[in-house]
Amino acid sequence: MPWILQDKSEWYATEKIDGTSTTFTMKGFGRKREFYICSRNVVFDTPNKGCYYDTNVYLEMAEKYNVKEVLTKLLDNDKDILEFVTIQGETYGEGIQKRDYSLKEHKLMAFNLIFGYKDGKTKRCNPRIMTEILEPLGIPCVPIVYEDFILPDTVEELLEIATDKSVVDGGMREGLVFRSRDGAQSFKAVSNEFLMKYHNG
Repeated sequence: MPWILQDKSEWYATEKIDGTSTTFTMKGFGRKREFYICSRNVVFDTPNKGCYYDTNVYLEMAEKYNVKEVLTKLLDNDKDILEFVTIQGETYGEGIQKRDYSLKEHKLMAFNLIFGYKDGKTKRCNPRIMTEILEPLGIPCVPIVYEDFILPDTVEELLEIATDKSVVDGGMREGLVFRSRDGAQSFKAVSNEFLMKYHNG
């Protein structure tokens, strides 16, 4: 999508974490409240459901970071106007991808916080607002690399910028994810060097 480079407004840039997509959603109220754990198009709501790994890492993250309690708190804060709250993140670490960040465990980093309202509207928080809301509640968020990034003129320049050291462990960074100030637009730039090292064949 090279046309996006024509937008010279300020963007947030966060580190792209090499892991498995992990989504938590809570909707409804009282006894009708429903909690979902998902990865892409699959829902994992019990330990025995099919999983891509030896253990259900998605359920593991929900329990490790008390995600159900966090979503309940966020819904309760604005229960008169909210229909659902969603946290999207990456589960990463040992055995998840070839890039394990030198971990002997699994961890979660959130990259998206979405509020759904009863009037049908949704709001995606920008990385700064997401971090200010989630980290005090115990949910780690992806590192913010730039808060006022101006896109370069060429894809080649952008990919060069995306290639750098990881804030997480100092190793190779997968790339950057860019999000608009209002949180509505996002896209990613993945390092070609990273792809060659970790995902070539």
